[in-house]
Amino acid sequence: MKYLKTNYADIEEIKIDDIPTLLITPRGDNVDKTIVFYHGWGSSKLNQVFRANIFASYGYRVLLPDAQLHGERKTKEIDYEDEDVMRKYILEVIMHNIEEAPSIFKYVEENFGGEIAVAGHSMGAITAGGLYNFKKDLKMAFIYNGMNDWAFLVEAVNKSKDVENTSYTELRVNDFFLDMDPMNEPENFKDRPIVLFNGKEDNVVNPKAQRNFAEEIEKVYTKKELLDFQVFEMTSHQLTTQMLEASIKFSKEIAGF
Repeated sequence: MKYLKTNYADIEEIKIDDIPTLLITPRGDNVDKTIVFYHGWGSSKLNQVFRANIFASYGYRVLLPDAQLHGERKTKEIDYEDEDVMRKYILEVIMHNIEEAPSIFKYVEENFGGEIAVAGHSMGAITAGGLYNFKKDLKMAFIYNGMNDWAFLVEAVNKSKDVENTSYTELRVNDFFLDMDPMNEPENFKDRPIVLFNGKEDNVVNPKAQRNFAEEIEKVYTKKELLDFQVFEMTSHQLTTQMLEASIKFSKEIAGF
C-alpha cells in the first residue's frame, strides 16, 4: 500500500466492531464531512484507496470497510468470476453490509461528528442506495454502476438458479430485498442529493434498472437539480475519472456537501 500514500492524507487501518476498515483522513483542520465507501463484488477496501485519496484531496474523510467474504474477511476460497457463486452470495453480502452499517455510522458520529454521505461501486452502490433509503440523516449518496430497483435485482440474481435447491437463507434474503425495495419508498429520497451514474455499455449491471429507479423518485422531487442520473457513453462496468469529477462537482456546487 506504500505507493498509495500521499502527502495530503493519512491512511490508518482500524476495526469497527469486527469490520476491517481503512480510514483516509485529509491533513489539515475542519474536516467535517465523511464518506463511507463500499466496494464491489470481488473487490476489497484496499482496491478503493486510490479513489478514496481523490475524495480526500477535496476535503472528505473516507471510510473503506471490507464486505463479508472479501478482503480480510475472506474466510473461504471463492471464485468471484463464477456467476453461480456470485448469484449464491451477492445478496447475502449486501444485506450483511446494510445490517452492520449502524456500527460504522455510530463510529463516525462518536469520533468525528459532522455530515455523512454513503458511496459505492456496483455491489457497493446497491448497498449505499439501500442505506440512503433507510437512514434519513445521510447528507448525500454517490451511486456508481448500481441499481436501486431491487425487484429487478432479485429477478436478475435468481433467473438462472435451481429453484428446487435454493436454500432457506437465500429465500429469506430475497424477501429482505423485496420488502425493502427503495422503489417502493420514493418519498424517502425527496429533495435529497444523489448521483446515479451508470455506464451505457455495462454488461454486469443493467443501467435500465437504475433508470427505472431514477424515473420513479424524480416524481417526488421538487428540486430536480438534486437528482443527477447520468448514463455515460462508451463506459462499461467501471468507475471512471469522468464519473468522479462529475460527482465531486455536483457535491460541491449543487449539493453543498
